[in-house]
Amino acid sequence: MTLPLHAVRQSLAQTPRIVEGLIAAAPVSALTWREAEGTWHAVEVLSHIADGEITDWMPRIEQILSDGGRFRPFDREGGLVRYRGWTAEALVGEFGQLRRANLEKLDTLQLAPSQMRLTGTHPEFGPVTLEQLLACWATHDMAHIAQLARLLTRSFGRHVGPWRKYFSLLQGADA
Repeated sequence: MTLPLHAVRQSLAQTPRIVEGLIAAAPVSALTWREAEGTWHAVEVLSHIADGEITDWMPRIEQILSDGGRFRPFDREGGLVRYRGWTAEALVGEFGQLRRANLEKLDTLQLAPSQMRLTGTHPEFGPVTLEQLLACWATHDMAHIAQLARLLTRSFGRHVGPWRKYFSLLQGADA
């Protein structure tokens, strides 16, 4: 595996703590602020990542290891329905619990380097390897951590007045 499995696992293990730290002191107004119409706010991002722990990552890993085959399409907005009405705090707790369970499953698989080349069929991309799926899982986390940080920065940043010019994340954002 080009990206060592232990590095992926360590990254995946840190995500719940990072997410919790980002949203811990944020007011509801910041957690439900949207950059633009049709975009997700922080609570919706949390719903999405929690849902992925149930319906995406581990089921696809297990499918690759069992028979490959075609993955069920991931409903990117399924978490918005599953977790409608949940608070950010409850979602962070749910995500942390689901992630811990998935990491325990990952550990019990005792993946060998040769298994990283096993494939499943993505509904859009075609054949993908276990290595690519694991790297995508960690990358997906980082992308949503960056998204949450950007949303909170821009929500608070609406109030910085003239200092706006010093924050690259506020450039081009609605005031």
